[in-house]
Amino acid sequence: MAASRSTELIAGLPRQLLRDVRGLSGNERVAFMGAAVIVGSFILPWYRAPVSSDLVQTGFGAFSFAEGALLLIAGATAFLALEAGGGYVPPRPLREWGLLVTAGGWAALIIVYRMIERPDFKLTETDQAYEIHYGIFVALAGAALIIAAGLRMRPRERAKRPVAPDGRPAPAENPEVEEPEG
Repeated sequence: MAASRSTELIAGLPRQLLRDVRGLSGNERVAFMGAAVIVGSFILPWYRAPVSSDLVQTGFGAFSFAEGALLLIAGATAFLALEAGGGYVPPRPLREWGLLVTAGGWAALIIVYRMIERPDFKLTETDQAYEIHYGIFVALAGAALIIAAGLRMRPRERAKRPVAPDGRPAPAENPEVEEPEG
């Protein structure tokens, strides 16, 4: 009987994930889609052999620490988007938009690194670097989507902050922490 419950739980995960994604706001959905684009780009050809356009290497085929870091960033971005869509607010001083912009920027930096530092193509006496193919640009577009989602969130979060009468942002109201007088 315990096996049937766990099977039901696993079988219900895709439906639950789809329900959670449908419940996301526009910016969280864009960030989630950017993470999905990065992961999806791994099955596309990232590199092409210099001797033939038919010889390609996918993101999974060229897997290294950089691609592992990209998968980790995409997973963390998707997790943050789903949690924030469910009402989670990161603790201060973190902001959702700042975390997304940082994640997208870091992913873009890793992708640009992989554009510069390509794997070597070795076939008999040929020892040349692979040429860049379209899959790596798809991954870069996914990173750009994450950055764009974070930047679109910033004005909305700034509008939520209270403003003091002199025009400066008011100090955060936290009953546990007393402001020093002086």
